[in-house]
Amino acid sequence: MIYRVPFFERHYLQQLAGWVWREQDDALHYGLKLQEETITEMLLLRMARECQDTGLHIKMFNRIEEGGSKKDAKSGNGADWEWYFSTPFCQVGFRVQAKVLSSGLTLKRMALSRGVYGGLKKDGIQAQDLISTAKSAGYNPIYVFYNHPWVANRELFSSLKSPFACATTDWGCAVSSATFVKNKADNRLSELIDGMMPWHLFFRMSKGCGAKEALAKFGDDQELISDSPRPEWLQFLSNPDDRGDGASHINEYLANRNLAGVAYFELDGE
Repeated sequence: MIYRVPFFERHYLQQLAGWVWREQDDALHYGLKLQEETITEMLLLRMARECQDTGLHIKMFNRIEEGGSKKDAKSGNGADWEWYFSTPFCQVGFRVQAKVLSSGLTLKRMALSRGVYGGLKKDGIQAQDLISTAKSAGYNPIYVFYNHPWVANRELFSSLKSPFACATTDWGCAVSSATFVKNKADNRLSELIDGMMPWHLFFRMSKGCGAKEALAKFGDDQELISDSPRPEWLQFLSNPDDRGDGASHINEYLANRNLAGVAYFELDGE
């Protein structure tokens, strides 16, 4: 039995990270700022399209806005997702909070500012909430950071500064443990990058759950929960475009947990 797994292959994830890096670069060039939920949804959509004939099946569902104000219809922070991976090697779930690196000019010097992650509070409480809610569901709490070159200290992404042998654009999608973020209690790129790794080094499950080894490299006490229970929303995800009872159940699940969406990754063989 041969498994063709582009999602977990290094080069495919690097390609996606580079795409996120360049899309943000272009958006900022034209005066736009892509939000966390937009980037996440477009990433998942691209993977669903490109992986449908490879043995990896991706199903996703984002929260439906049913009347009311846009503010009321959004989840609590607009960025939390549940990702569940079912592979021949493990069943593992992640509670994901996405953060976009800020950009902009300083008011005094009119120069690029040193990056911070918008919406990430500096008291560690937000990260602790992510940890608590994830672990109560048997999931792994992680941050996914979407990076770009529009900061003054972008040299932190260079191969000369990074402990990883990777291209600058590989940092377009980076992962950190929620425990590291909580212990740092900071929102600056310069402080958090020491606990990040490009996501192609984190999501490695082709020969077991590589995320377990990756978490150990963060140097904190967060261990991988490698046998996550199957999510209750999975039974309603067979027709993600159907706005019937299944969609209503998932939307209620998301609303009750302040989630922006869910995604299921199933790897089978040919």
